[in-house]
Amino acid sequence: MANVFKGFTFRDGSDKSQHIAERDMRALSPSYTRSYGFVMDRGQGSEVWDVEGNRYIDFAAGIAVLSTGHCHPKIVEAINAQAQKYIHIGATDFFCPSQLALGERLQQISPINGAQPADVMTYFGNSGAEAVEAALKLARYQPGNRHHVIAFYGAFHGRTMGALSVTASKYIQRKGYPHIPGGVDHVPYPAKSACRGGGAACSQCWCDAVGFIEEFIIKRKVPADEIAAIIVEPIQGEGGYLLPQDDFLPRLRQLCDQHGILLISDEIQAGMGRTGKWFAMENWDVKPDIIVSAKGLGSGMPIGATITRREIMEAWVPGAHASTFGGNPLACAVAVATIDVLENEGLLESATRLGEYTMNRLNEFKQDHPSVARVEGKGLMIGVEFTDPHGQPIPQFRDEVANRAFLKGLISLGAGASTMRIAPPLVITESLMREGLDILESCIAELEEEMWDDIAG
Repeated sequence: MANVFKGFTFRDGSDKSQHIAERDMRALSPSYTRSYGFVMDRGQGSEVWDVEGNRYIDFAAGIAVLSTGHCHPKIVEAINAQAQKYIHIGATDFFCPSQLALGERLQQISPINGAQPADVMTYFGNSGAEAVEAALKLARYQPGNRHHVIAFYGAFHGRTMGALSVTASKYIQRKGYPHIPGGVDHVPYPAKSACRGGGAACSQCWCDAVGFIEEFIIKRKVPADEIAAIIVEPIQGEGGYLLPQDDFLPRLRQLCDQHGILLISDEIQAGMGRTGKWFAMENWDVKPDIIVSAKGLGSGMPIGATITRREIMEAWVPGAHASTFGGNPLACAVAVATIDVLENEGLLESATRLGEYTMNRLNEFKQDHPSVARVEGKGLMIGVEFTDPHGQPIPQFRDEVANRAFLKGLISLGAGASTMRIAPPLVITESLMREGLDILESCIAELEEEMWDDIAG
């Protein structure tokens, strides 16, 4: 059923896939983190096919990118229509109708602190990392001597040097770069699942992140009037699909208001309907000062957005920041179509409904399978964490679950130390979700039967 080629799991009879993988390893960067030997040929909705013709259910959506699924007809139509007009114009130098159309749509859906829709402005780049870079530059560009930024351990904001300065997910992402920009302090992220004591009053595991910032950053290291921004993922993605303590984001908003600090919400993975809201911060009724968006915004086209209120954005003057390809007309046309599809097909409501179904099913897994230690998420951003009987992560178990699921027709990705993320296209149906979860449970059961005694021992 399977064989291992160059360290990756492939299906039997996958000669074509293996040949492509071997060529890939000779021509492309080794920095890519391929999980197993899937070589895609085509996709439709929430299903994909490899070059041998094998069918799979997609629980990864291109790392939570394909919010509207593979080759949605409205997305394909938008690509064709814009491509037949023109593909590129330097929108930093000229006016571009599709870029304007997207900016106006984002005005309507972006919950920005202290701003009415007409007061919302957007800068466009090509990726999430670029959106973060722009947000950091913009926050530090504000009047006053505010140059420090606070970020969180476990956070992933990108791999470009500015974004890397606020990233603290895995050391391999920072290793070998001694000149990462400074002025950044990381503090513990108050993951709900990590608390071993009394929540906000608990110092045992630093669940009280806001108290930590006040006591150990503001009082002892950096005065509040020199802190430009706090950047946070409402739900940590690469860090393990971790939800925060319930009171964390409201208290963080209060702290920022108290000290005039800008709150940046990294919605790159959690935004654009994935949690059942346009942006994940809305689940806690919190409005940030700056939103960074990408991934699901473009349905697979490269686009990033830095969204804020007018008084913040207008600190920039012409030439202060720009990008040749940022806000490319093709990408913007697709992003407008993406918002249309999410609205018109009720995909935010569907994410909520299918998320509840999935959480219920996964909690049954947790009762029946000792390897499943945590099931957590909102909408269709759900993490399943595997640990041994002592509560220690078992990444090799998670990786083997993913390998076996691939062999049975399910595409999935890991996150954190030993979490599997469930982040399918928002167009997925309940029947496909059920089929994918059946595959996942069968793999967990098989591995527990084969490995659990050794793990538990």
